[in-house]
Amino acid sequence: MATASGLGTRGNGPREQSIIDPITGERTVVMGDLTFPPRKVWMKTFGCQMNYHDSDRIAAHLQDLNFTKTEELDEADLVLFNTCAVRDLSNNKFYSQLGEIKHAKKKKGGLVVGIGGCVAQTEGKELVKKYKHLDFAFGTDVIDTINDMVFRVYAGDSKFTINSWDRSENFSIETKVSGDSPQAFVNIIKGCNKYCTYCIVPYTRGKERSRLMAEVVEDVTKLVKYQGIQEVTLLGQNVNSYGKENGETLAMLITELDKIDGLEIIRYTTSHPYDVSDDLIAVHGTSKKLSKHLHLPVQSGSATVLERMHREYTPEHYLGLLQKLRAAQPEIVLSTDIIAGFVNETDEEHQATLDLLDKAQFDFIYSYVYSKRNKTRAANFEDLLSDDVRGTRLREIQAHQLKIQDKIHQTMIGKTYRALIDSDGNMGGIKKWKGRTNCNRIVHFIPESVDTDYKWHWVDVVITSATALSCQAELVADLGRIAPSLQNKN
Repeated sequence: MATASGLGTRGNGPREQSIIDPITGERTVVMGDLTFPPRKVWMKTFGCQMNYHDSDRIAAHLQDLNFTKTEELDEADLVLFNTCAVRDLSNNKFYSQLGEIKHAKKKKGGLVVGIGGCVAQTEGKELVKKYKHLDFAFGTDVIDTINDMVFRVYAGDSKFTINSWDRSENFSIETKVSGDSPQAFVNIIKGCNKYCTYCIVPYTRGKERSRLMAEVVEDVTKLVKYQGIQEVTLLGQNVNSYGKENGETLAMLITELDKIDGLEIIRYTTSHPYDVSDDLIAVHGTSKKLSKHLHLPVQSGSATVLERMHREYTPEHYLGLLQKLRAAQPEIVLSTDIIAGFVNETDEEHQATLDLLDKAQFDFIYSYVYSKRNKTRAANFEDLLSDDVRGTRLREIQAHQLKIQDKIHQTMIGKTYRALIDSDGNMGGIKKWKGRTNCNRIVHFIPESVDTDYKWHWVDVVITSATALSCQAELVADLGRIAPSLQNKN
């Protein structure tokens, strides 16, 4: 595995040295002239799966500095926010919690507070100045230097921002995972070159750079062999652009990953329709391990809106892709993103989106009202559409889609699915376990015994009832933590 980093290269400063007390067995870490006893970090992540991947990577690095994660804010010595700048909702939640954290800092002397992610990339310097209780901010391209930044704060040098772009010749990293989950996010490409008019991502994540295919295959092989990973999700802001600068493709990568013994499911996200190739579509039919689900954001069903968004495809082209995907893999489940009320969207353009939902028959959608993002081209458009109209259209889109989902989910009743169980909870006062199928559908079932722990078990379930938003099931078989081959299962 190459040692160069594409997410921040550490300099020639001090490194972590672990010391175990021979009497107590307690671990202490020495870095430079500082000693780090066992400490705890509380992290809050907003936004996309890439952010959750980054948070997991940060947590793994911090373990080398003697930090372990805690879910209790009162236990924390270090508080980190990993932020999202794409939508208002995530932004507002972050700012609210950042404001509230000052009370925790007053309560606990020595509490260190930092922010990372997309907001820190674009606004970090201003936020460090504005919030007295904020010690440091760091951008999306320097997360592998998190220990150096934390060391700097504990050494007494706070109130700084690092949001530079990594200038390494190659994008070369090794996936970091923490916890006991058999699932792992694997970053294969960073950045985006599309510059959709509404999107802030190219400004917060930089230009596209891909890891070499051989490195990714070696990375995933090690995750499976040494860390028990059985399901990987290949990540990128535009994952379909993977490998272009190296003469490689996503289809080629999936074909190689398909050969790894012990790997059960391969997923990838996020896709751009413009870069869905015929080779990639064909892999959906030939791969034994590729998920029978694809999330393919369309954003709008209107050709004129797509043109204003600079999406580089038409509704007809998009629907043609769905037709090809379903021909290659008849069992594929499709989902999408929809933006309601893009700048100056007309009634006719809104209706075109509803019409596309009917034609596409998505299993589910993520839908949002358009929110203006500074630095994007759309932010400079004159916009005459009101927030009330946007809200009404969003509700119409969601209600329309729920009717479609309900019909699709009714066809699942009586069928058996294999699922990986990730959590339990109470539904109507009844304990149920929740899992996700190969085709990314969420199922719930009542355990045979309330004391049985199914977490990270593979199970077979039969669907007994379904609504637009929920599938209830009955347990057929508990297969344990190591799954039989999934190639013939849904």
